[in-house]
Amino acid sequence: MLNLSFYTTLLLLSLNQLVSTNKSEGLNIYLFDIAVVIFSFLGVVYFTVVKKSFKIPKNSFLFLIFSIFALASLIFSFSALDLSEKDSLISAFYFFRFFSYLLAGIVVFNMVNQNLITKEKVFNAFIYSGVLLSIAGFVQLLVLPDFTVLDPELGWDPHKNRLASTFFDPNFVGAYFVICLVLLLEKFFPEKRKGDMDFQNLKHTEDFAKVSDEFPKPKKGDFIAFLIIFTALVLTFSRSAWGMLGVAILLYGLFRSRVLLIAAFIVVFLAYFAIPRVQTRLSGITDPADSASLRLVSWRNALEIVKDNFWTGVGFNSYRYAQEEYGFLDIGEENVHSATGSDSSLLFVFATTGILGFLSYFLALIFPLFGASAKKGERSLISASVILPLLLESQFINSLFYPQIMFLVFCILFIDSSNI
Repeated sequence: MLNLSFYTTLLLLSLNQLVSTNKSEGLNIYLFDIAVVIFSFLGVVYFTVVKKSFKIPKNSFLFLIFSIFALASLIFSFSALDLSEKDSLISAFYFFRFFSYLLAGIVVFNMVNQNLITKEKVFNAFIYSGVLLSIAGFVQLLVLPDFTVLDPELGWDPHKNRLASTFFDPNFVGAYFVICLVLLLEKFFPEKRKGDMDFQNLKHTEDFAKVSDEFPKPKKGDFIAFLIIFTALVLTFSRSAWGMLGVAILLYGLFRSRVLLIAAFIVVFLAYFAIPRVQTRLSGITDPADSASLRLVSWRNALEIVKDNFWTGVGFNSYRYAQEEYGFLDIGEENVHSATGSDSSLLFVFATTGILGFLSYFLALIFPLFGASAKKGERSLISASVILPLLLESQFINSLFYPQIMFLVFCILFIDSSNI
């Protein structure tokens, strides 16, 4: 029952914008949000009532502490920003969404910890969802290559000839693709846990078989999945996602295989000269009219709000209303999706929850890299290759609070960094 709920939730998360149930002003409710709430509720009930064993992963405590600061800032904002009852409910809904996704990650951790599902099956499910999103993206490029034909009232950016899949946003789906590619890189370049045994030094056939069972070779389908997802990532033409993959490959190249670095250099070199739009996207970073310059404005606005609300923030998910109060939104921009947050996830956290919320959230992200698993000298390269690139990418788009990415990140952090 719980496994079925997990797979159903992941499927609905992959469908994303195609399963919207309500799009009133300032509030979007999706079937996947409802599915996450149901999955979290079923999981908590099952492990507390039936199994009588509900464990909290160590690296989730800081996220729970952040939730307390976020809730406190939210309550404070009701009076500080003089929010209407409707606006207060909208802000409260998004806090509830965040906490539901956090709880879902803890439930998945318990599922793996109590052998209801294996870590490999969870990661494979994420990879399959990446393949599904890629195929949907290829179809979208054929059917809807130009988002300018959509109703402007829906608030979508005018992406043209870029793969956006069911996310309707190439940057967010690009980040999702990179996380899936990291899981595949772990299959191609696995960690050697048994004393760093080297296949070349194995003298006995039984020793080779023993290690081969622990580190099974990637299947043909894994290579096909990598090719499909990587192609989709390129077609997003998302510079932030490309940079995110670059950091992940650098980490795996440094710690697992130098060959990967050489292969990546060759691919980048060929892509730059073979695909004209790759050159255009990369050279556009220095163009004042490019979107990169607009992010500088977003950062500056966020820093101004941080300066005035250093200790308490303006309230979790009350950023839109703070921008309106500061005059940062032009007329007609209130319903644009980007108006709800800063382009930087960390600045968004700082501006909305204050210094204590910022510190607890930032430490929660990096704790798995230097915390419990690191005590044994076994830092997880999967967690590092998800979090570090995502921290970089999230300074250009608010990806850390995107529902689909939150779900993957919480699940991966909790079940990978806890050595289960």
